[in-house]
Amino acid sequence: MFFNRKAKQPDTALPAHFLPKNSRLHDVLFNLPDNWQVRENLQIGHVPGCTVLVSEVGIFVLYPQDICGVILHNPRSLIVSEQNLNPQLQMAQQSATMLSRMLNQRVHAVMLFKQLVEPEELKARALSQSVTREWEVENVKVVTWESLRAYILTYTRKIFTPEEVVALSRKIKELGK
Repeated sequence: MFFNRKAKQPDTALPAHFLPKNSRLHDVLFNLPDNWQVRENLQIGHVPGCTVLVSEVGIFVLYPQDICGVILHNPRSLIVSEQNLNPQLQMAQQSATMLSRMLNQRVHAVMLFKQLVEPEELKARALSQSVTREWEVENVKVVTWESLRAYILTYTRKIFTPEEVVALSRKIKELGK
């Protein structure tokens, strides 16, 4: 006789003081400068629910993730709350490459999380102010909601005119249909 025994699931929820304060993704997106175009809920390749940001400094495709927690990473692997996110990382990379080919422009892939903490911070039960909430894994930027604005605003070199931004935004809208 076999018994169906469920493995105990680890408690991966972060303490409330680790989570962003009054910060929602929409607040971050819609408080960007006026020259940023936001296209939400697009399907790029096989990846639904993408958000694309277009401005004079570049094109960024955001892949929001539902999970938050402790991040373990290296240049080729991403684990959050004991979940291997390499398949999601590869899908983000592939769909950003596909969008880049369709637009004939460079596209920055960004995996977006509500909150990520380093293991040392969890042990100390305090967030370190000196820790940047952005990482690079397999040419995909990994950032938290609170770090997104700071990350994209570090791009200052204009590569598109305002007219090109509007044209690219329209093209992206058409691709998302």
